[in-house]
Amino acid sequence: MSIHQPPVTRTERIIAEIWCDVLELDEVGVLDNFFEVGGYSMLMQLVRAQIAERTGVRPTLPELFIHSTIRSCAAFLDGSAKGTTAKGGSAAGGTATTSQQDADRVTDGVTDRETERETVRETDIAVIGLACRFPDAVDTDQFWHNLVSGVDSISRFPPKSIPGPGGGKREYVPARGLLREPEWFDAGYFGYTPREALLTDPQHRVLLECAVEAIEGAGYDPDRFPGLIGIYAGCSLSSYTETLRARQQEDHSITTWDILMGTTGDYLASRIAYKLGLRGPTANVQAACATSLYAVHFAARALLAGECDLALAGGSSVRLPAELDNYRVGGITSPSGVCSPFDTAADGVVGGQGCGIAVLKRLSAAVADGDHIHAVLRGSAVNNDGRERAGFTAPGVRGQVEVVRAAQRAAGVTPSSITYVEAHGTGTRVGDPIEVAGLNQAFDDGKPRAEPCLLGSVKGNIGHLDAAAGIAGFIKTVLAVERGTVPPSLHYAVPNPDIDFAAGPFVVVTEPTPWAPVGQPRRAGLTARGLGGNNAHIVLEQPPAPRPRAGSEDHQVLVLSAHTPAALDELTARIAARLAERPDLELRDVAWTLQVGRRQHGYRRFAVVRDREDALRVLGGGAPERLVGGDHARDGRAVALLLPQAADAGVVRHWEALGPAPDLTLWPDCDDAAIGSALDTPGRVFLELGAPGTAARLREHPRWTPEHIVVTVTDPLAALGELWLAGLPIDWAAARTKPARTGSARTGSARTGSARTAEPAGAAEPVRRVPLPGYPFQRQPYLLEAGPAVQPSSSAPGAGPTTERTVSMLFTEMLGLAEVDPEDSFFDLGGDSLVANELVGRLEQLLPVRLEVRAMYDAPSVREFTALVEEQLRGEAVRSD
Repeated sequence: MSIHQPPVTRTERIIAEIWCDVLELDEVGVLDNFFEVGGYSMLMQLVRAQIAERTGVRPTLPELFIHSTIRSCAAFLDGSAKGTTAKGGSAAGGTATTSQQDADRVTDGVTDRETERETVRETDIAVIGLACRFPDAVDTDQFWHNLVSGVDSISRFPPKSIPGPGGGKREYVPARGLLREPEWFDAGYFGYTPREALLTDPQHRVLLECAVEAIEGAGYDPDRFPGLIGIYAGCSLSSYTETLRARQQEDHSITTWDILMGTTGDYLASRIAYKLGLRGPTANVQAACATSLYAVHFAARALLAGECDLALAGGSSVRLPAELDNYRVGGITSPSGVCSPFDTAADGVVGGQGCGIAVLKRLSAAVADGDHIHAVLRGSAVNNDGRERAGFTAPGVRGQVEVVRAAQRAAGVTPSSITYVEAHGTGTRVGDPIEVAGLNQAFDDGKPRAEPCLLGSVKGNIGHLDAAAGIAGFIKTVLAVERGTVPPSLHYAVPNPDIDFAAGPFVVVTEPTPWAPVGQPRRAGLTARGLGGNNAHIVLEQPPAPRPRAGSEDHQVLVLSAHTPAALDELTARIAARLAERPDLELRDVAWTLQVGRRQHGYRRFAVVRDREDALRVLGGGAPERLVGGDHARDGRAVALLLPQAADAGVVRHWEALGPAPDLTLWPDCDDAAIGSALDTPGRVFLELGAPGTAARLREHPRWTPEHIVVTVTDPLAALGELWLAGLPIDWAAARTKPARTGSARTGSARTGSARTAEPAGAAEPVRRVPLPGYPFQRQPYLLEAGPAVQPSSSAPGAGPTTERTVSMLFTEMLGLAEVDPEDSFFDLGGDSLVANELVGRLEQLLPVRLEVRAMYDAPSVREFTALVEEQLRGEAVRSD
């Protein structure tokens, strides 16, 4: 709190009188902050007009925001503020000397790599995966299409009115960028019961699905990734908490613990880590509107520190029920319902819903592993504005200048080499000029530019996404850097008169603009700013060109799996559509990505194909006999080799190296006891390498069951598919680098559609991961609304005695199911130890029993658990007698 000091100079007295008039105060001190004694941006406009009238100097609004005390403002107007002038339109804040010193620090010892990118810096980070859910966009492809097409995705509603000055009314247009069906979720994919899904905040659920899409888009399966995967993420304040608390008053099965675990941001990242099996650093990030860009910065630092080998970073902001920002005079909400960054019509923020996440990896590792690189993150920085600004919620200039320069130093680039900036650009009358003033200083390195620096903001398209705002700008900029086009910044026609574009290199881009800087790579800066003074800036660069390689005409095995049959059909159609849309995709890369870059599910199918056209025909249903499927995949199957008397040792070693790990070998002269002993292992797989007689004896043996499988290697790729179909782990890299020969040139598997030498495709050829369509989640709506709870039925089909009806009712209540089969396991239905503990507690309230949670594991079905409860009830009755 400042000590009251009266004005001394003539200019201080004039400003004090203006403040008292505008703020209707009796007196003000020269150290008082305008915004802390009742001022706001619209009133500052009145102050500005009176200053111009009484002093003849017309400062810009950013200058008045920067000099927000009477003493600072008077000194500035008098021309005595250090390093500033009182000329209208000057980029105030900070000194020219400091700016030049910072520029020197950026360029000191730095040589821009113009078109040359062969040298990979140890600090470069690759962006290898992206996923998002934004207004009008369910994925990054749709988002990009909307951006380059100039689509405004804001939903606007009929005008409303509020009381205005003089007893009149002021109209405003309620508006928001809204997601389509954000409450829909694939609970089964993640092993959630319907009850758990209902109790989990939709913004957590949306980010969870996006995390799967992002890491699969990067071409990695967390279960098979050899290193550590970290995650840094944040979300907005939960509005779903209020809904759950309201329902808790009616439905006492909802506990405070349920609400805490289901909606608190503390569990956002750890929930994803748990469901995806990530074992690296896991941290929730909160930095207001800069949250998700801070998450990217922290994830990149974790990779550089060696704390993880792959890192996810992002944010989510989904408020349900969707709330429209209510306009109030002096607030930041746009009364027009249009977000117009940098334009003279800019009148405030339009909010929005959304979610985005990126996958990062050290560039050197990404290049070596054949990853698809969308962009290179060259450097990043974060900081805070501190006290040098108009107020706690107001942006500052100095902090922004410093964070931009720090990121440029980390990136090892000069400001003049950056040719696009994705600004925070909220579309507020004062915020945009302050941001551009800071950018003007940060980019003033004294070096000539061959072309202007383009400027834009995604908020005109989708609104301000709060905790997801930074990742929205990040994804937009990554796609622009990768694809060589800068999308238009919407709703810009006439520049905001308080933005001094003449003082800097920036030009707002108003139409899709080809981006091909002369003599240097595409390079962009990206800013996010959070209420409270948080700043983040990132420098991105176009990815290195893939290394050249020879073409390939080899056959490939395409493997597809999903959690449900419907999802498997949809995934097959999606892969076929991608092959049709992208003739540039090489079949070997598609096959490799499907083999190593997807989570392996129970419902599976595979096809051996010779080229892209053949793949389109098979996946499209043109040769159904070649699209081989099954739902018999099972972990831990035992494997036996069936070998001829004179087996090729090299061939045997090769197949053993592919992953089946046989524990038994059967020869043609083995006796029936050996055959029977092998069949005693349920579900055993027999890999036949030239011993058809032994295979026939197995099938004729009385201990043979439909669960046993014989895979005959007439076509090595088809055999690999059959082994994978059964659930055996396959070393796909070994399959490509070591040719398999069965000792004879067998030809013709009906499933391949062609006769060829028994040798797997792609031996010793380099393969790459490529972006493929994401998993087709089979979503259903999960949304609780405030109001009377609908209790599950107290009976279930086939319910018997009272005890079984009670147990059945508790199963349906705790699992959120309409009914349960008395024979189904509680844990197969989605229950876990926490829910089991709660169920046992509820049972003890209804019946005179005392049970341990482990009883649920001993008797997991309704029928078994009922028998256990009744046994204890009978024992209690005997003791009472």
